[in-house]
Amino acid sequence: MSSSSSQLLSFQWQLLSPQPDPEHGTPCTRSSHGLSFINNRLVIYGGEHVARTPLSEEQALWVCHDNGQQWHCVTPSQQPPPRIAHAQAVYQNDIYIFGGRAGITMQEQAMNDLWKLDCSGLPGLEVWEQVKDMQGTIPPARSFHRMICVGDALYVFGGCGVAGRLQDLYRYDIPTKTWSECPVAQLAGRGGPNFVPLQGGRCLLAVAGFCGHETNDAQVYSVEDEQWLEQGVMTLSEMRPRSVCVAGSFPSMGVVVIFGGEVDPSDRGHEGAGGFANDLVILDELTGEYRETIPATENDWPETRGWSAGDVHQNALYVFGGLSGDDASPRRLDDLWKLELVRRDE
Repeated sequence: MSSSSSQLLSFQWQLLSPQPDPEHGTPCTRSSHGLSFINNRLVIYGGEHVARTPLSEEQALWVCHDNGQQWHCVTPSQQPPPRIAHAQAVYQNDIYIFGGRAGITMQEQAMNDLWKLDCSGLPGLEVWEQVKDMQGTIPPARSFHRMICVGDALYVFGGCGVAGRLQDLYRYDIPTKTWSECPVAQLAGRGGPNFVPLQGGRCLLAVAGFCGHETNDAQVYSVEDEQWLEQGVMTLSEMRPRSVCVAGSFPSMGVVVIFGGEVDPSDRGHEGAGGFANDLVILDELTGEYRETIPATENDWPETRGWSAGDVHQNALYVFGGLSGDDASPRRLDDLWKLELVRRDE
């Protein structure tokens, strides 16, 4: 599509209101969690209801099936250790989660374990399994990183490591259970970046994040060449710097969409709530270049938030929860939204 392709699209928000689980109700408010769409269901895992305190196993895993019609609280007999700020991605019938932390600081109880949730059965019958006997160089423990699946591989980028913020990239080959270290990005180390496929998975885009301040720079990695592109770091000067957003790639529409995020960090760190956005930033799906920012409207639009979670299915971006409010009254959210991308000529 042309560089003006986003102007040929409309972006339509819808608030979803699934029926409660008959016994457990609906998911509690949370942030720093994960959300995946798989096999006609949305799966929420992990996060915090109280700042920097992982949710218990009884509240960690929720499934919404039949396209947003019914919640189910799922408590498998085996579960990963409770955590916040992990990363998760879908491969075939499984959701993989990597890392996260259970402590207050970056150094405290950081993790680098890999688990997969088998979603091949009926909703409510999901099963966890820890991935063991992995080969290669396993990424160091981290939180607030990102992970995406391209082909038969998982890619893990950045985050907050034990010794500081990271800009490294690792590849996990799923069939052989082998980790490999990729070249390090030229970007500054950062937590809460956006990390999405470009060109239908031929390239990967790392953009924005928090490196001591909010950023709006980006770099593109070639999956085939296994290196960051020679053009180096791009500054998306028209994009307001931000971190802990929700992002998704839409190859058939020619765009990448970034929703919301933190645009002004809190002096209280993760215990507070800084300034948040609820606009849509539109990037080019071929190059990662900035296209436009679509401001929020008053009606039928999610409120501002960061530390939310989302995933793409077909031409829709699903978003659940996050942190809103301000330092005086931070508020965690429990709302579920669907953003549908529609061609204006349809």
